[in-house]
Amino acid sequence: MNLPNKLTISRIFCTPLLILFYMLPIPYGIGKFIALAIYILACITDLLDGKIARKYNLVTDFGKFSDQIADKFLTTSALILVLFSGVTYWWLEVLIVLIVVLRDILISGIRMLAAKNGTVIAADIFGKIKSFVLDVALMIMILYIGLNVLLPGQVDFIRIIGLVGVVAGGVLALVSCINYLKNSWQVIKDSLKDK
Repeated sequence: MNLPNKLTISRIFCTPLLILFYMLPIPYGIGKFIALAIYILACITDLLDGKIARKYNLVTDFGKFSDQIADKFLTTSALILVLFSGVTYWWLEVLIVLIVVLRDILISGIRMLAAKNGTVIAADIFGKIKSFVLDVALMIMILYIGLNVLLPGQVDFIRIIGLVGVVAGGVLALVSCINYLKNSWQVIKDSLKDK
């Protein structure tokens, strides 16, 4: 187990801690602030694991696979926690969660089909931008939820900034999904022919 893989595994373990501290009724929003610190730390491990693996030639199949799972666990958990905290309209909450989760499932399926045929489908630029925008937006939203406990009604501008980021992340998830489908259409057609 090399360092990049340990960082990835640590991100998987950060997810239940994030959920726990977010949900605990700790006074003064302290649980939310601890959850925010955990989320930021986990996002830093996401930046580091791939860079270290590529720089020191430590890329492994386990790392490629577990990195995607760790990202999905962390981001999807944070997205659900934040959006179902009553910070916006229920229909927008459901729509964004569905877009992000279904996009991830579809792309994972496409990647599995491609891998079966010996083709590797790399992450596209829209997916990378989507991940960055969503991570930052979720950090802002968790910050808002914690601050709103201390300063109710006085930090609504932070919520608006975070919501704009989350909606932008949802739009980028759609764009990324369409781009993946377009770029991997031949792989999909070849897989369907094999059946």
